[in-house]
Amino acid sequence: MDCHDCSLTFLCGRRDFLKATSLLAGSALVGALDVPRGEAAENPTAGPASGAAGAVTIRGHHLFDMLDALGTGKSSHKTLGPVAQKIRANPKVPIKLVVGVDDICAPCEWWDHEKSHCKRSLEKYPKDNENSLTSDKNAIRVLGLKPGHQMPADDLYRLIRAKIDKKVFAEQVCVACRLVDKCKETYEPKIDAAVKTLAEPRR
Repeated sequence: MDCHDCSLTFLCGRRDFLKATSLLAGSALVGALDVPRGEAAENPTAGPASGAAGAVTIRGHHLFDMLDALGTGKSSHKTLGPVAQKIRANPKVPIKLVVGVDDICAPCEWWDHEKSHCKRSLEKYPKDNENSLTSDKNAIRVLGLKPGHQMPADDLYRLIRAKIDKKVFAEQVCVACRLVDKCKETYEPKIDAAVKTLAEPRR
């Protein structure tokens, strides 16, 4: 083989190499673009929303405990009140849904970190913690979401209003809670007020 043959071999080899790497890079890009749009939302570790700065972690049943504070801006609860105010101040803040301890429980004086449950009224109502976990799971399930899902607060509360009316609230979400009969009577005006407040432009 003469030098001309050598140079042709080199050029062909280099051309094939560049073509192959281009194809590989292209397939990787296409693969990334082929990820289903809903997958990032379903997977709490996927997508730019995961771990978003300033995200608020809320357990399922606390979404409903906060309704009055979100609508009126008033709450006497030491840890729920400040969380509701944070959401009112920034309706686009991501809410991360969880089952169990959240940003309301963790700093609360009644939360037992060692046993990971609420001590308040535990002697009188020993099933409260178990029932709260059930309500957490029910709320997230009825919304069609999963623990770890993140969504802007205003979008989340619009979804709640669309999917959960008084009947669903009482019979599917907080059915295990001892306070459900009392709460269901004020649920619909409170969810309406919360959604309206979060939809208002911030000044």
